[in-house]
Amino acid sequence: MRLGGLLRLALIWLVAGASVASAQDALIDLSGKGARTTRADRGARLARPANSRADTVRLFLRGRHDEATLAELVQTRDHDFGGVGHASFGQRVAGLDVYGTYVKASFAASGDLLSVIENLVSTSRALRPAQIGPDAALRAVLARYYPGVAADLRETSTIGNVSTFERRSPFDEAPTATRVALPLAGEALDIGYVVVTWDRNNILRHTVVSGRGQIVHEELRTNSDSYRIFRNHPGVSAHELVTGPAPSTASPDGWLGASTTTIGNNVDAYLDRDNNNAADTNGRPVSANQVFDYAWSGTDVPTTVANQLASVTNLFYLNNVLHDRLYGYGFTESAENFQSNNFSGGGLGSDPVNAEAQDGGGTNNANFATPADGSRPRMQMYLWTSPNPDRDGDLDSDIVYHEYGHGLTWRMIGGMTGPMAGAIGEGMSDTLSTYFNEDDRVGEYSTGNSIGIRSAPYTGYDRTYGDFSGTGVHFNGEIYAATMWRLRELWVEKEWDPELLHTYVVDGMNDTVSRPAFEDMRDGILASINSLSTVLDPLAARCTVWDAFAQFGIGVGADGVESCRGVICRVTITESFAKPSTCTETPGPGIVLTASGYKVKGVRTADLHWSGATIANVDIIRNGTFLRTELNDGEFTDTIGGKGAGTFTYQVCEAGTSVCSNTATVTF
Repeated sequence: MRLGGLLRLALIWLVAGASVASAQDALIDLSGKGARTTRADRGARLARPANSRADTVRLFLRGRHDEATLAELVQTRDHDFGGVGHASFGQRVAGLDVYGTYVKASFAASGDLLSVIENLVSTSRALRPAQIGPDAALRAVLARYYPGVAADLRETSTIGNVSTFERRSPFDEAPTATRVALPLAGEALDIGYVVVTWDRNNILRHTVVSGRGQIVHEELRTNSDSYRIFRNHPGVSAHELVTGPAPSTASPDGWLGASTTTIGNNVDAYLDRDNNNAADTNGRPVSANQVFDYAWSGTDVPTTVANQLASVTNLFYLNNVLHDRLYGYGFTESAENFQSNNFSGGGLGSDPVNAEAQDGGGTNNANFATPADGSRPRMQMYLWTSPNPDRDGDLDSDIVYHEYGHGLTWRMIGGMTGPMAGAIGEGMSDTLSTYFNEDDRVGEYSTGNSIGIRSAPYTGYDRTYGDFSGTGVHFNGEIYAATMWRLRELWVEKEWDPELLHTYVVDGMNDTVSRPAFEDMRDGILASINSLSTVLDPLAARCTVWDAFAQFGIGVGADGVESCRGVICRVTITESFAKPSTCTETPGPGIVLTASGYKVKGVRTADLHWSGATIANVDIIRNGTFLRTELNDGEFTDTIGGKGAGTFTYQVCEAGTSVCSNTATVTF
């Protein structure tokens, strides 16, 4: 834990070989910091209901945006969960979607508006025509990412704003280029393109190309994890025969319906050893009585026929388990979950998970590509080569749950690219694994390592928000996952139902900005606690969230800012361990602490004064970390040093005991 209350850390994130877009082609800030968030206090409202949710939102936004802009809003999602309604909207101008802009609104059962998140731009500004066509936009993408591929892909059709090109190696799906309006910095709108490419290695990209042919933004919608490999061999779970669920709200036809193989409404699981993104011959188990009972041997290689049948069965089972659990927490059809038939529940169907067991595209890895609602995502699970014999990730629920988690965050939150949101995506995926398996480690079986695939167990994890570094989204994601694990520890200590915590975490994504920072995720969970009707004391639940996040430097005033120009991003972290005044601890017996701060020639100094301590020495605690032991004379001066802004939270404890004062905060 850091001693400083506030820490600023700037990082530069570079993509090798990426060119920087010119100033005239720079998009508006599409990170969560570019959005405006307004939330009503618990029991209050932002606006009374109008004729529809869309009209209510327009009425509220009239103070910010002109009528022409509001008239172009198009509802994209309508989702109800736990007595709270969630609606999302996009913008259109001249028949084109405005890229990256949105409104996310929440409503009480009465129709009252509870919260609004939006980053709308004025659509009354001039719309600058494109100087290139969709074929040139595709060529720009091919030149960047596929330089060895011939750039003469033939356009096969144009329907509305979408141009489709021939599917040719290395693409598994036909590339498309969609005309959109690009909201540029400087109050301009530009006609450009979103080019979608999905190759046979399961790399799904949405690349934004300006009307002058420059790549100005990219969403890599495939999340892939590379892991360190160790040779230690952990124990494995029993291979038991279980009964599939009866039809339920989450799966009205059960997992199989009338199918006699591993094709269901929620997932299609199969072997893909040749990495062609299709089922191998005899790549699915078949059972006329729907009993998929195959012996598995840990002493044999994973690729024996019996082990492969067990592998696909296991992958099918784990995907369905997670689908049904997340459904209960709010990841339903209208929230754009993964189902073939949505049973009139809203959203778009035809998108069960394509789950590819023992995929031949790699080893010691896994990935998940998440296209838009209505298109099938793809999960690729690989073999792990370090243990002897090789291990199969399809048998490791940690890895399967982690990968599925990427689909959850992409669909419910929105954009998950960039260093901040990318780290959250990895950390939230680890959170699914740790929460559902009630274990602070991820991937022990696949790696053959008792520590798992991360740098340390999440219990007692010692890196905080200020340690966010340039080492990649997986390492930085550990900080978020550790925060969430600490939240679970505090929750369980209070003997609260973990299922309720899972609901707050998933439902909170409805109230989280696209491309969030760590504090935005915290605020989404807090908003869910405020809006859902539960048996818990909302203040106690919110303070528990603050306790966990503040411990990791994501307290009051914490701020992760990501400024990008093209594909080059600069990240600045402001770390804070402070909690709201409503969540400060109750003073210990007799010890009352006050604190004040001042600067001498710019150097920060805090004066502490206390009364009521009964033993000779006291421990001084700064920002949750032991500072030093002092004589109990009722006062102490802490010369912090440094000249910047900062917030420091103090506590005094009788030395060697748990008898502590209230907390007192000094802000410079």
